[in-house]
Amino acid sequence: MNKALRFILPVLTLLIVIGSLPGVIERAFAQDDISFTASVDRTTISSDDLLTLQLTLSGNFSGSSQPQLPPLDGFTVTSTSQSSQFSFVNGKVSSQMTFTYRLRATKTGDLTIPSISTQANGQTCNTNSINVKVTPGNAPASTQPGTQTPADTSIPDQLTGQDFYVEADVDNQSPMVGQQIIYRFRFYQAINLFTQPSLDWPGFAGFLHYDLSPNNQYYQQAAGRQYLVTEVRKALFPTATGEVTITPAILTVPGDFFSRGVELQTASVKVDVQSLPSGAPDDFAGTVGQFEISAEVEPSESRVNEPVALTVRINGTGNVSLLPDPAEDMETSLASWRIFDPQVTTNVGQNGTTIQGEKVFEFPLVPKTDGELTIPSFSLSFFDPVAGEYQRVETSPLTVSVALGDPQTPGINGVGKQDVVALGGDIRHIKPAPTAIVTSHASVLCQPIYWVGWIMGLLGVFGVLWWDRRRRHLESNLGYARSQRARGVARKKLSEARKIAQNNQDAAYAAVASAITSYLGDKFNLSAAGLTRDTTRQALATNSVPENEIDRLLDCLDWADSGRFAPAAAGRDLAGLIDEAEGIITELEERIA
Repeated sequence: MNKALRFILPVLTLLIVIGSLPGVIERAFAQDDISFTASVDRTTISSDDLLTLQLTLSGNFSGSSQPQLPPLDGFTVTSTSQSSQFSFVNGKVSSQMTFTYRLRATKTGDLTIPSISTQANGQTCNTNSINVKVTPGNAPASTQPGTQTPADTSIPDQLTGQDFYVEADVDNQSPMVGQQIIYRFRFYQAINLFTQPSLDWPGFAGFLHYDLSPNNQYYQQAAGRQYLVTEVRKALFPTATGEVTITPAILTVPGDFFSRGVELQTASVKVDVQSLPSGAPDDFAGTVGQFEISAEVEPSESRVNEPVALTVRINGTGNVSLLPDPAEDMETSLASWRIFDPQVTTNVGQNGTTIQGEKVFEFPLVPKTDGELTIPSFSLSFFDPVAGEYQRVETSPLTVSVALGDPQTPGINGVGKQDVVALGGDIRHIKPAPTAIVTSHASVLCQPIYWVGWIMGLLGVFGVLWWDRRRRHLESNLGYARSQRARGVARKKLSEARKIAQNNQDAAYAAVASAITSYLGDKFNLSAAGLTRDTTRQALATNSVPENEIDRLLDCLDWADSGRFAPAAAGRDLAGLIDEAEGIITELEERIA
């Protein structure tokens, strides 16, 4: 019996081992059945070209992670996409995932796309590295985000290795009212995204705000990971003193095939706005910044009742949109002139991160009397936050030589007609008068064209009177004039956006945003530069605009705002944005009287 057991046990063990071999072999082949490869459409390109990189994961796998792109020295990713295929043949499941990246070279020479890894069925799969030769092109290569952190930026304590993180701050938490500060929103990402995130800005209640471009991008090391940091900025001008809270900004990172979306929110930012120091000049109107003023008149010689053009120009650093009218209180000093409302042109730009610009006032002036008429100097008082003191600038007086005008046409009381002189005492007939006047023509009063002429003449007179009354109404009621022209101005800006969309998408998105804000400003007689989400919602709600239409308009503004900085972030194409803006303006025009 013991001999039999000694013989049977080894045989059973051998049979068990042999029986388990197929499973081991099958698992080994299953692992070998998964492949992860990288390929490019060409290995030699110029710096003007785009390179297509494809990562293909294929085989029998049930779960995988998104590939993690390492830093690509010499390349920047311009767009990404992905596709998937599944097949079931003879009881065998096969899957394929393809990840496509469009790369732009940022330098020339022999470059290497390193090995890229992903996870599938719990195992790590790596691609092969690829060598690419980049030759100089006709246009200069773009630069990669900087590798050094800006001097005024520190690593946030809450950044402990997350895939994504957001924060917001201001460069000055105790500004004076009217002084520019910079609001900075930063997005930290340790992994690449297939679609751009969308940013919901705070309302910035208590501030006038302007966009600052371009965005700032750089790499930063934190918690053992490398982050690509995107910093988006706005220039803020506080409008009132006291502590103001900027509400959180919200960034939505969309999900993909492998992961769910995530919503990130910054902390609130508190700003303690200080009042301006005492000792302001009597003519100080709250202007803060650094400005210069100049004036000119054209022509310098004129006649009574013949107009001249006075141009006053103010330029400098600060919120030029709020600069006051320099001739507002000068009716007494310009008593020899008839003053008409000025045409005001405002140009706002930026120098680095500082808002600057120019505001031009063009006054039509008509001299009432002849002689050497003087246009007094114009002045502007402002507080200079750099020097920490009030300053005053003024122009030199201008002189216009005015001659007498043309003689007036004699009035009806003058001798304008000759007296009637009797030439004879009787009437001499050329031929005998007939017994009756007979004509073969019908009376003019019976002709239709006679009455049509009268009717057309009367309509013309009433038309001229209506046009003149409307013109006077528009000149005397600036708010009504702005309301009437609102739609035309907006449609013109949207038409310009369509024209420039192919060549400059950033400018096109800006034109759409400007069209909407200028329409609202003109329609409600508000400053377009000072419109916030709250004031926009309140103005529309006051005019009985439904809540869903208000949300559509605000979404459209957000769409245009995000598209200015990253067109892909808008989520839809630019043509769709322009069509949406036109539809919203048309609906508002029909609803708002």
